[in-house]
Amino acid sequence: MSETKQMLIQFNTKGNNNKFYYVELLGDGEMVLVRYGRVGSKGTEMRYHGGQRKFDQSAARQAQQGTNVIDTALEEINYKDDAAKELVKSISAQNVHKITSATSIKFDAADGLFKTPLGVIQRLGVEQAIKLLGQIEDELPKFLELYEKEPKADLGFQKRGRKRKADGKVTNEPSKELKAVTELISQLNEEYFVIIPNRQKATCDALLETLDLIDDLKKKKLQEEENKKDDEDKPKEKGPPTFEVEIETVKDKKTFNYVSELFDCVYKIKLASQQAPFEECEKDLGDVRHLWHGTRTQNLLSIMSKGLLLPKLSPGQKAGAMFGDGLYFANQSTKSLNYCDGGYWTGNAQNKPKVYMFLASVAMGKYFVPNAAGIRGPPPEGYDSYWAKAGESCVMNDELIVFKAGQSRLDYLLEIEF
Repeated sequence: MSETKQMLIQFNTKGNNNKFYYVELLGDGEMVLVRYGRVGSKGTEMRYHGGQRKFDQSAARQAQQGTNVIDTALEEINYKDDAAKELVKSISAQNVHKITSATSIKFDAADGLFKTPLGVIQRLGVEQAIKLLGQIEDELPKFLELYEKEPKADLGFQKRGRKRKADGKVTNEPSKELKAVTELISQLNEEYFVIIPNRQKATCDALLETLDLIDDLKKKKLQEEENKKDDEDKPKEKGPPTFEVEIETVKDKKTFNYVSELFDCVYKIKLASQQAPFEECEKDLGDVRHLWHGTRTQNLLSIMSKGLLLPKLSPGQKAGAMFGDGLYFANQSTKSLNYCDGGYWTGNAQNKPKVYMFLASVAMGKYFVPNAAGIRGPPPEGYDSYWAKAGESCVMNDELIVFKAGQSRLDYLLEIEF
């Protein structure tokens, strides 16, 4: 079968070249579609006659069909009232806005895909973009240190007006070390912009959380199709729901008054996957406390699908893990608020968004109080958790950490509007 699609990209930060060229042989085999322009724009579209002769490049792989996470969440979550359903709509809308507002990425509500002028964004691409940003961050200190020693070095970002000596060599030629690190950063930068037309890592994290859910939904759909193929005579069986959670607006006065001074709306939640494991930990360990857990809005749908995951098992960016890969809680709401959108650890404070924070039951069992920072990993033998205390454990506010997902159960979701 003849190849029918090709995407070409020219991306050069020094020369300010960031162009794409897309060519496709249409179904009739005669007409050729060409689209070209700057990365981040819709581009110009032209059609030509000429068929295969005019198409001389290899094909671009067709984009895979996606699954709409928002629609699935609205369908599967067990809402006890209309206000709870509006909560999920609001969370979904904020996720999409965060991804699309500062980029040329668009969300197609019809198929649940995030797209750029270069095509559909895939999970592996986002993971690669995050790695590239990490590499850039690693190289920047080297660049700054070298450039501080050679502030007048000509790094070649401007092609015009470069001063040259009589022998034609550029004046203020950078050292080999500075030239090498500059070229490496430029190369990494170009590779990143080919994948994600925006430099903000928060965009990648939001995409990764959403694409992780999309992957789960694709697997679920494939499983349902396999079940149908196994026995056509049996009624079609649906796989386990991606979202097995109940959400209910809190109306009980005693419960509402408990948190009403701080928060605008309180939702009672019940994740099916958390109930049995927590009951077992509660029975075996004891010392159950009501503690706060702050998170970015982009993480909420993933949490409603899977519960709180230990950092090594969850995608996206993590903040503030001083004592290792555990689940972190606080006994002060203001501490957890720093981990929500607009908080100290997450940035974007200028947006003044709605933010969300969980109130959880946590089975602490016998806790260990570390006397210094840098103690990482599970607590010593004979202990079930950490309680890092202000003034004793090199922290400004108390932090309570568990290392088994079953030790926590999310009970309430609090909405705060700045």
